[in-house]
Amino acid sequence: MDNFADYIFGGFNDTMDASLDEAGSYSPPESAFARFGVSYNRVHGYLSVTVCIFGIVSNVLSIIVLTRKHMRSPTNFILTALAIADILVMSTYPIMAIYFYIITSPGCMTAQHSRGWINFILFHLLFIVTCHNMAMWLTVTLAIFRYIFVCQHAIAARMCCLARAKLAVAVVVVAAIVSCLPLYFVYSVQDNGSGLNRNVSCYSIVASQLAQDNPTYTQFVRWLFGVVFKILPCVLMAFFSTLLIIAMQQVKKRRARLFNKVTRIVDPDHKSNEHNRTTMMLLAVVICFIVTEIPQGILVLIWAVDEGFFNDVYIHLGDLMDMLVLVNSAVNFILYCIMSQHFRSTFKSLFVCNNIPFNLHRINLHRKVAKADGTELCMVKTETTNV
Repeated sequence: MDNFADYIFGGFNDTMDASLDEAGSYSPPESAFARFGVSYNRVHGYLSVTVCIFGIVSNVLSIIVLTRKHMRSPTNFILTALAIADILVMSTYPIMAIYFYIITSPGCMTAQHSRGWINFILFHLLFIVTCHNMAMWLTVTLAIFRYIFVCQHAIAARMCCLARAKLAVAVVVVAAIVSCLPLYFVYSVQDNGSGLNRNVSCYSIVASQLAQDNPTYTQFVRWLFGVVFKILPCVLMAFFSTLLIIAMQQVKKRRARLFNKVTRIVDPDHKSNEHNRTTMMLLAVVICFIVTEIPQGILVLIWAVDEGFFNDVYIHLGDLMDMLVLVNSAVNFILYCIMSQHFRSTFKSLFVCNNIPFNLHRINLHRKVAKADGTELCMVKTETTNV
């Protein structure tokens, strides 16, 4: 029987159980994929909990910074929604990881699992898939907004306003939930009765009666997951990212001709430089999504064509795919700090030197000038910028 939950949620695979024979003794896995799965399974729980804790804290910090009054903008509103979606993705994962990877282990060959725990795991499975779907399409929305802002100046002010950003986020949230509805009917919880003690109940997630009676429906959900949840968002992100990169190169060449400097462009327009840094930062966010999501999309499409691929390959890589998703959900704060000067300044003013009073969104550069009478005059260059 196909266990689609194993694909989406790598923690629910039976990699460890596959290494036990009927008597419960250990037998080394045969394939390199199986050996990797068994080895990585031992550390996945600790790594995933660490990444989730860091990711939740860092995304909370991002939300605090991005929601400051002087930081409000359509782009930052979408980034805030993305941070909330990432927090939701990581919110239940540590509980699952501690239970299934540190306290017990997946499957019924090595542990007994109560109905309550498996019901929670099923909720966790569907919840994180839905929230991650939101995060994917919010990133697509971010790429589209930035493309319009950079490449379509005539309609940018109208299409990329804050009201449009709020509407786009609302549409993405509703559409993500609706598109995940078919997935909610694929699974059910049942008692396998096959734990270490065969007289003790051991519950697990299996295909629902609907999925068992309708193989076409299960196949439809696989294609839905592989295409709509993975491949299509990545294709759209890559498309708009490519357009953005081309547009930035064209702008760079025009400025080079304008200033008659082909080898090195000196741009006196700090505001343009700030916009370029913002665009590059958002491109980095998009590229991280593409790098972490495309492998999963390709693997699930191969599985949709080849039934044996799941047991031979993907089941052993599921935990690693989970880790890629978690890292992607946790890394945005680092990208903001590295690539956005305004984000760094706001973060420092809030958490590092908040006792120093100055107007962050106005001050860009200051220097002291000595006057003839021996006093000093502070010269301040002002400019309003956003992430």
